[in-house]
Amino acid sequence: MALSDFQTIVSDLIRDDANHITQIQIDTAIVSAVARYSKDRPRQKVEDLTAPGGNLLPLPAAWQVDFSEVGTLEYPIGSVPPNLISNQEFDMYATPSGESIMVLNRFSVGAVVRATYTIAHDVSVSADTIPMGDREPVCCLAAASLCDQLAGFYSGDSDSTIQADSVNHQSKAGEFASRARGLRKRYLDELGIDAKKNVAAGVIVDLNLNDSQGYPRLVHNPRRRFR
Repeated sequence: MALSDFQTIVSDLIRDDANHITQIQIDTAIVSAVARYSKDRPRQKVEDLTAPGGNLLPLPAAWQVDFSEVGTLEYPIGSVPPNLISNQEFDMYATPSGESIMVLNRFSVGAVVRATYTIAHDVSVSADTIPMGDREPVCCLAAASLCDQLAGFYSGDSDSTIQADSVNHQSKAGEFASRARGLRKRYLDELGIDAKKNVAAGVIVDLNLNDSQGYPRLVHNPRRRFR
């Protein structure tokens, strides 16, 4: 299923009978949904790296700047079970010419290290890397964004001066807002993502207040306060 199939499913999900949403907006929503899905379920890629000698390894050929992350490094390769380098023994190393992978071990020239790393998904006219079972949830996420836009359109549309039309527009705004919430929830549920995982439960604040008589409270030692 390539881009055209995503476009069809998203159009069916939003049910924009008035054709307020353009094809460009649909395509943009799909791109955004694929980007979000790539963060939630990135692709795993395996590549063998040839060490130049020393502690640094070159980045894989398909490495995507500002997205890719190293998952595992295997050396020497071919053992059962695999000889994995501890993730505490390697990290990214930035230089003026770009990034490399720095490993505590020193490799001989020509040593082969197998790297597993993440890359983003691709949905285009000729490519589709999203697994079959996750394609509809991704379309739901794209459609949710477009329904939000339609809800905003109808809630902010003040062209009509007829009361009945005004009421109808507010009803449509609520309908599309509700549909957006449902579609977004469907994406999260299908992928098993907790919708509250990024929501702060509370904030702890030290007010350093004095007591009712104007003296420092016993639990607030003034000598240990940071100002």
